[in-house]
Amino acid sequence: MDGMVCPLEVSVSSGSIQVARGQTAVLPCTFTTNAALTNLNVIWMVTPLSNANQPEQVILYQGGQIFGGAPQFYGRVGFAVTMPTTSASIFINNTQLSDTGTYQSLVNNLPDRGSRNIGVIGLTVLVPPSAPLCRIQGSLDVGSDITLTCSSEEGIPRPTYLWEKLDNVPKLPPTATQDQVQGTVTLRNISTVSSGLYQCVASNAIGTSTCLLDLQVIAPHPWSIGLIAGAVATGAVVLVVCIVLVAIALFYWKNKHKEEEEEEIPNEIREDDLPPKCSSAAKTFHADASSSENDTLTSSNTYNSRYWNDPKANHATDSFTRFSNSNDARQPTFSRSGSTSARPVYANGGHPSPAAPKTLVVTASTAPSPQEVARSNGSVSRKPRLPQTRSYAVSQATLERIGAVPVMVPAQSRAGSLV
Repeated sequence: MDGMVCPLEVSVSSGSIQVARGQTAVLPCTFTTNAALTNLNVIWMVTPLSNANQPEQVILYQGGQIFGGAPQFYGRVGFAVTMPTTSASIFINNTQLSDTGTYQSLVNNLPDRGSRNIGVIGLTVLVPPSAPLCRIQGSLDVGSDITLTCSSEEGIPRPTYLWEKLDNVPKLPPTATQDQVQGTVTLRNISTVSSGLYQCVASNAIGTSTCLLDLQVIAPHPWSIGLIAGAVATGAVVLVVCIVLVAIALFYWKNKHKEEEEEEIPNEIREDDLPPKCSSAAKTFHADASSSENDTLTSSNTYNSRYWNDPKANHATDSFTRFSNSNDARQPTFSRSGSTSARPVYANGGHPSPAAPKTLVVTASTAPSPQEVARSNGSVSRKPRLPQTRSYAVSQATLERIGAVPVMVPAQSRAGSLV
């Protein structure tokens, strides 16, 4: 067996170790070798969880001496047994959260060599939950929704949270919604019954911690209820007033718009000046009319009370009377003078009677039956006769007595206006 090289092999009894913060952690490691331990070399390294890209030395044994590693391990790290020996286990006192990481042990013992001379162990430093902080989010008025929050700054593994009301069974109102991971509980439509002492319990694998919260719901005061009712009533009155004002404004605008439209329609009726002087009243009042065999009276014009009642009209001195029939076509002659002193003289030498009151001339046409004439061949033919025209004078007094109304008829249309 002399001169033969034996392989070196490192083994660890556990792949991971958990320890509470502040306690001592032991990282076990052993190796096998056939060579003397005079050339033993053991080195421990750690890759921190907080900084995986920067490995650090923990402890070193070389040439019969022990050397320290990184400053954070000074005075807290050492070999579990007196070196040299085939046990490379170490201990870490007063473990801290920063000690969490992956530890590696590298063993060399010349002339032995081996491919499995490295051991790997994971260390987790557990931290119990720190005292949680309890808070209230939301208004404490009756009818509001509030959220109770609970959180711990430290805790490995991450703690869970449980809310409960100490003076109530069940522990929370039926309408409460709880999230144990986030540490919140929501109370909806709170009332004075919701008031009381609430407790939050934060816990993980190695410990628990609690906080208390005194919840006092604010009940509404009677004066505040009256204030709310008054505000509602005032709002209703303001709304009604606004509606009335809007209705009045719309009514005013509508009437004004209607008046503007009526003003835009050109519909003026203008009265002509007095008619010019005429030599015959027949030109003013006479119009032709026709009828059937029965006598028909037709008014030839309208009459205007101004012409009847105005004694100063230029034609006040003009008057005439005309009669005609089928047997005697006699017509009296008359003359016209511009002054009232002129007196007409008839052909028979007589003088005219005083000026008659103003009259309206109405003509009537009568169509007599045609005259029968015997022909040479024995037949009978009808010879039409000329129609007979008769004139009647109607005085102003008669017209007023029968209820005649003077009417002014527009004589001309000009630019959309009646003249």
